[in-house]
Amino acid sequence: MSTDRIRLNANETPHCFGCGPANPRGLQLEIFQDGTDAVATFTPTPDLGGWPDRLHGGVIGLLVDEMLVYAGAPHDLWGVTAKVRYWLRKPIAFGDELTLRSRLIQQSERAFRATVAIHLPGEVLAAEGEGMCVLRRAPDED
Repeated sequence: MSTDRIRLNANETPHCFGCGPANPRGLQLEIFQDGTDAVATFTPTPDLGGWPDRLHGGVIGLLVDEMLVYAGAPHDLWGVTAKVRYWLRKPIAFGDELTLRSRLIQQSERAFRATVAIHLPGEVLAAEGEGMCVLRRAPDED
């Protein structure tokens, strides 16, 4: 990641389960711009478990969904998820710091498409996803 850490989190969504700093039950992701990508880190804890000693697959899907939306932010595009799919590549243990990265790959007047990668330490691909977001105005313009 670059040293210019432009934070992308929308101040208008403090209770968002994925990125809201005011949601004590949420993931409280801090999402930053890295070039034209959105990036974050996340360390799973046992309360998010599924299979013994592993992060629940649904939480992985939530991470993909959240990062999908933020793929548009470095391009001044805000959207809501319309379609998302993801693939689990490696089990994710508790305590492993994950690197989340999303990238805009296509945009139109009404929507954008993006990809998401979730890496374990050592750049090992743990999960990946893609999806489409329907454009809406930036949160501070509503």
